[in-house]
Amino acid sequence: MRPWNRSGPSRVITLVLADTAVIRALGAAHSRQAADLDAVAATLRSVPGPGCAAAFGPVGVRFLAALTEAIARESGVAAQLSERVATAGGTAEASAAAYGGTERRVGQSITAVGG
Repeated sequence: MRPWNRSGPSRVITLVLADTAVIRALGAAHSRQAADLDAVAATLRSVPGPGCAAAFGPVGVRFLAALTEAIARESGVAAQLSERVATAGGTAEASAAAYGGTERRVGQSITAVGG
């Protein structure tokens, strides 16, 4: 059925299905991944350790400075990615909750599978 015809608007039935269990699982997976990325960022911030300068000696000073700068930059990237993934996890959780609220409000299930 087309949403518009020559005699005027026609009724369009919209079917919405949402697997809220999968949406919640996605949110939880994003939260775990964000925690993993936080750990990566923290580990990167601790590298290179204090013994590196002695190990490389005066010959490796420029290399060690460049390495330290690159690691600091990548640590920041991991931290930003963690923030974004955590936000995505929160959005997935909020979406699942909104679908559930809609189901209760209209008295009809829109959950495809799970719940």
